[in-house]
This record gives sequence, structure tokens and C-alpha cells, in this order.
Amino acid sequence: MTGKKSARNVFVLLIISSLLLLLSFRGVLPKPVRGAKRFQISTSLPDGVKTPDQPPENSVKTPEGTSPDTPGSSTGIDSTEEHTDPPVTTAVEKIELPVTDNDPDRLPPVKEALRIWPAELSIPKLYDANLSDYASRSAAAQPLKGVTVIIDASRGGAETGAVWGAGEEALTEKSLLLSIATEAEKALTRFGATVVLTRTTDEEYSLFSRVAAAADISLIRYRDAADQAGYLTSVIDNLRLLMGDVIRINQNSPASGGRGLFGSIGTPPQLRILYDIESQYSDILLINLSLGNDSDTSRHGSHTYYMSADFVADTNNGYAVDQNPMKLPPNYTNIDTKGRASLAQLLKTNLSRMVPSLKPEGGIEAGEEKDLALLRLTNYVSVSFVPGYLSNEGDRAILASDEGRADIGQAVANAVFQYFISPQS
Repeated sequence: MTGKKSARNVFVLLIISSLLLLLSFRGVLPKPVRGAKRFQISTSLPDGVKTPDQPPENSVKTPEGTSPDTPGSSTGIDSTEEHTDPPVTTAVEKIELPVTDNDPDRLPPVKEALRIWPAELSIPKLYDANLSDYASRSAAAQPLKGVTVIIDASRGGAETGAVWGAGEEALTEKSLLLSIATEAEKALTRFGATVVLTRTTDEEYSLFSRVAAAADISLIRYRDAADQAGYLTSVIDNLRLLMGDVIRINQNSPASGGRGLFGSIGTPPQLRILYDIESQYSDILLINLSLGNDSDTSRHGSHTYYMSADFVADTNNGYAVDQNPMKLPPNYTNIDTKGRASLAQLLKTNLSRMVPSLKPEGGIEAGEEKDLALLRLTNYVSVSFVPGYLSNEGDRAILASDEGRADIGQAVANAVFQYFISPQS
């Protein structure tokens, strides 16, 4: 009887189970799920893990004044709300970079000299180097952090420059200058400066390609500033293309096209824009290196050359003699003459301290003004530095030694340090 009772109970349970399954299948009851908790997706994900619908970080900028968690933000996810498409954000419309008073035909006519561009910038001022901030950094670990120094070692490749000796033991200007540039780079880097070498190998680059490569540094920085300020960058992009052509052609001759924008007397409108951009980056210096060589072997010591605003204008006016100045671009005079003269003097002063025998013959009071294309066609604070004469026995011994070249490189770094740290008189 007990067995029959048990069998009856099993039969009843089977009937009930079958009815429940039938009701579940018809949708009357929810379907049973095995191990539901074990397969549940947690809404709290590990750091760095994104759900398929979650955009990557920084993919969409939130409107000013809102945060990712505020309503309307497209970067926050609320697991308690039904998923909806993110709101459509309207991009800020950029405007053309304004260029003002850049038409030479609107300038007053002249008879004998080139016209003169206004001292005001033709484009917006988007960067201020705040050089006064460096005065308090003398004891800092990297006092020149933020400063960029472009070091141009002259010569290279087939252009050997001055040569002393013959065969494998010969001393060539191009090799010595590259070594000095490398030593200066090391010393400046220890001060925290960013250093750009116009050449790092035994290759020949035209004067104009060096100027263009140096100009591109400020063009890149100004382009970023313009983009962040909401300006279209087509004006700057076009200048960069022009610089790229000069670098690619890499020729000094007028017929080659390698002079590009730098091939005219005076300053055409586009070149003025470039100079106005370079003028904003007073924390970028350009130092050219070359060596002296003279038939008078008694000549010795260092020299520095620079070009003031007045000297640049006089030089261009000299090139324009016997030509109609109204048909030539105007002169550009928004040049930091004071900064150029100061750097020229500091280079001689600091080299004299490091290597007294390289003290210049004419004293260290000031540099000498000289027409050099590399200096005339840039608006950075720029100087040409001649640390000694390869033709002089005493200078040559220093230039030929590793220690001597390291001292010259350190003197360059010390001069740059003093230029930024010490108030300019």
C-alpha cells in the first residue's frame, strides 16, 4: 500500500510539473533560468574596461560648464535608465585667422628707400613667452625648461669649410662645428632647454633650407595656438608648405627655386606674417656656428655677428639701389635688436671665462654687425658665433681637443642661461 501511495505521489508531481512547463511555454509563467546570478553582468566595470556602447575617454568634448555626469553629457552612463542615443553636439565654427594692414600698396610712397611695414603685428598675438619668469629660476634644477635653442653648425657634405692638414689627420671646419654643436646640445639639455640641431650628420644644407627649418618650429607652435583659439589654420598651413618646398629643393641658387619666400629684396606680405609669428616666440633662439680662417695666422679669438633692425633695413636698401622701391616689398623692422646684441655679447663673455685664450681681439663689449643671410632672413633672436680661428695655432689646439670643444659648448649654454636668467640691461 505504501508503494502504491508513493507511485501515486510521483505521478501527481509529474502531472503538476508538466502543467507548469506548459504554462511557462505559453508565456503565462516566466521561464526558469539556471544560475541566473552567475551570468549576470555587473554594472561596475574594472578600470579601463568599456562597455560596447560607451565611447572612449576624451572622444567627445563636453560643453563648457558641464561635467560628464550632468544631464546632456555624452560621456556618462546611468545603468538605471533606458539607453538612448547621445545628444547631438554642435561643433564650434572656426573663423579665418585675421590678417590686417598687410597690403604694401596702402603704404605711403617713398623715393629712395624701401617702404616700411607698420610695427604692429599683422596677425593675432597668441603667445607670450613671459621672459621675466626666468629671472627667479637661477637655482632651479632645469632653469631653461621651456626655452628652445636652434643650433646651426655651418658647412657639411661637400662644403668642408676651412681645412688644416691633409689625409685622415686633417681638421675640417664642418666636423669641428658639428662636434661643438653636439657639446652645446648636451650642456643646454642639462639646463632643461630643448635643443634643435639643423644638422646631425655630415650633410650639406642650403642657407635657405636652414632658415625654413628653423621657421617651421614657430609655425607648428603658432598653428596649435591658433587652432585652440578657434581660428582656421589655412594661412599657417600655406606657410608651412612654402617652408617645405624650400627644405625639399635645398639649393642656394636663385634659379633653383630653393630660396622660395626668402628670395626677394625686402619683406613680401607672406614673409611678414612669418616674421610676425616668429617675433612672438622670444623663448626661441637661433645660434649659428662657424670658424675663422685667415692668411694672417696671428688672428685669433672669438667673434660674434648679429643684425639690428636698422642694419637689416640699410642692407635691404643697399640691395634696392637703382631699382624702383615702389615695386619692391617693404622693409620689416619689428626686430628684437636689444636681444640680438645682448646674446652676441654674452657668447663672447662666457667663452672668455671658460677659455681665456679665446678672448676676442677687439674686446667683449659688443658683437659686430654683418650681413649674413641666415640672420637677415629670420626674426628670432639670432647670432652667428665664431669661437676661434682654425688658422691660428693656439686656437687650433683648443678646437682640436675634446676638452676644448666641450668648454666651447658649455660656454654657449652658459650664455643662453645668463640671457634668460639675468635681466637684460
